[in-house]
Amino acid sequence: MIEEIAKEYIALIPNVFGSFSELNKDSVELSHMQNHVIEYLYMENRALNLKDISIGLNVAKQQLTNIIKDLEAGGYLIKVPDTKDKRAILVSLTSKGKEVQEKKWTKVYQKFSNSLAKLSKEEQLDLRYALHKVNILLGKMGN
Repeated sequence: MIEEIAKEYIALIPNVFGSFSELNKDSVELSHMQNHVIEYLYMENRALNLKDISIGLNVAKQQLTNIIKDLEAGGYLIKVPDTKDKRAILVSLTSKGKEVQEKKWTKVYQKFSNSLAKLSKEEQLDLRYALHKVNILLGKMGN
């Protein structure tokens, strides 16, 4: 039983990734890594220091430095000194940075809705139930 579940889980990963990649295509005006940084800050919804971003994205701080610099120059984020740690800099999104994420997710949602329209009502119900169940079970497993 465990082997069959593992095979299905592994088969799910490229399906979900491929589906999302297609939905996400042409929805972003930034580079791949720039988008990851903006998206992470958007999801965290608070100012973060470079160490937090580095850990959250599993990216070296040295790699983030230029990405942050370019995003700041583009007006997507701002840097301010951390009042708690004088050595650290806090990074937060500007309204432009938030707007780019909101536009992206609106486009993704629209494309996903169009894809769902290809399924019958019964298939849509099946998919909703299956996704709900997978989310609950993965949550119970601690993933």
